[in-house]
Amino acid sequence: MRVAWIDCAAGASGDMLLGAFLSAGADLEVVNAAVAAVDPSLSVTVEQTSRHQIAATKASVRVAGELHPENFPDGSASGKEGGVAQAVGGAAHGGAGHEHGGAGHGGAAHEHGGAEGDGVGHGHGHGHGEDAASGGHTRTWAEVRRLIEAAGLADAVRDRALDTFARLARAEGQAHGVEPDDVHFHEVGALDAIADIVGVAAASVALELDRVIVSTIALGGGRQVRGQHGGIPVPGPAVLALLSEADAPVVGGTAPYEMTTPTGAALLASLADDYGLLPPMRIQQTGVGAGGRDPVEVPNIVRVIVGDALDRPASELVYETNVDDLDPRIWPQVLARLMEAGAADAWLTPILMKKGRPAHTLSVLVGGANAEEVRSVILSETSAIGLRESQVRKHAADREFASVEVDGQRIHVKIARYGGQVVNVQPEYDDVAAAAAVLRKPIKTVLAKAIAAGHDLWS
Repeated sequence: MRVAWIDCAAGASGDMLLGAFLSAGADLEVVNAAVAAVDPSLSVTVEQTSRHQIAATKASVRVAGELHPENFPDGSASGKEGGVAQAVGGAAHGGAGHEHGGAGHGGAAHEHGGAEGDGVGHGHGHGHGEDAASGGHTRTWAEVRRLIEAAGLADAVRDRALDTFARLARAEGQAHGVEPDDVHFHEVGALDAIADIVGVAAASVALELDRVIVSTIALGGGRQVRGQHGGIPVPGPAVLALLSEADAPVVGGTAPYEMTTPTGAALLASLADDYGLLPPMRIQQTGVGAGGRDPVEVPNIVRVIVGDALDRPASELVYETNVDDLDPRIWPQVLARLMEAGAADAWLTPILMKKGRPAHTLSVLVGGANAEEVRSVILSETSAIGLRESQVRKHAADREFASVEVDGQRIHVKIARYGGQVVNVQPEYDDVAAAAAVLRKPIKTVLAKAIAAGHDLWS
């Protein structure tokens, strides 16, 4: 299995992720073919740079060969604070132009990408459409969807890009109280962000990844950015909505600005199969993508580590609860229902609780796929009103089944192997009991004969 781990200790944005995937070995020509399929004027270029003396790749979007304004070091074509004005025209918000990442709300400076205009952020400005310099227009999610669906993209690339934009639409809709199809994207309707999202989708597919693990995501914090309508908190509402929906682990981080942009959050949420530490692997490639800034607090980079996954013991859950008020006649049915629900094992341990009450600890071993159903059985069929969860690693011997005959009755036998050697041969008890009933013999007699009949299976 080919696995990638994305290190988001310094947050993430679209251009940082694109640079990291290209640095890890994704083909720039493949990325540019996908980007140009959406809009022929778009292309991506890369340059080598460094952040805190760590070598990194900076990916930049070009429109008709010219560097997109979002990629200028100070966040604007002119070099002035506030970036390029990006507005939803018309009479939005009581007649004032609603600029949400360019010149700001009604003309007030409003950087919503990590104070990009003041030299400490790494994100994009989040405008409601394309920037004024490019002559673009506002795009809703419905319009962006049609644009990507009409492009000649590979299915996997198109699906990843659409999923990313759909996540953004839901998050921005939640943040602004509108339906997703009516969302006028903050930044992501712009050509720059379309190129970032489609480019990352193409790059991740080109690397032929089977599984992507994302680290805990640093969001940043500190001061709010200001607009005519008030402060915008950091992390922003859309970032929180995106990562909450994805059940992603987050941390504030060490930098006093927005470290993860909505585009970066949406891409991470779409790419992630799981979240956590670097998984066991044999490393094949490492990619480092740089943001547009070089702040003093942290190296402004995203790292992508690609390799071949190593086998690891299966991870399972153990649920436990102490019960002192259930009629003991019910327990056999509870244990049977838990096994039917997909538990790998279930057992009772007698205990003495507070005030000297006799009770039982119910313990259930279950894989993640069946965890919800097992929890439902515990809470609905016992008198428990809560349970404990812990994660364990299961080390299992290889198993196979054979059969033996005892006085004409077929009995299945489980054979366990470890390290290529047979370590256990055990008749199935239910078969032994059924055979004993047919033969009208004691179970212990049939069991002894079954064990003897299975002697040759030890070889």
